[in-house]
Amino acid sequence: MPLAGTAPTRPSGPAVHVDHSRERGKVPGVMCFNFNTAIGLLGENPDILRRAAAYVEGNSWKPTLVAPGVYQLPS
Repeated sequence: MPLAGTAPTRPSGPAVHVDHSRERGKVPGVMCFNFNTAIGLLGENPDILRRAAAYVEGNSWKPTLVAPGVYQLPS
């Protein structure tokens, strides 16, 4: 489990990138290069990050039951 203030890192690589918040002017954490790149490429958008996680977990194409007999497909 990562320490408070750190993001996931590759097990074989050190957390060498210091993240920063342009809006808040604070350093929220330290992360590996790949994690930092992925977050940046996904626009630091929580919704897009959740959708990416759902895809990786294999949940991206499962319909959601919204009412009895009514399903919604992911967008």
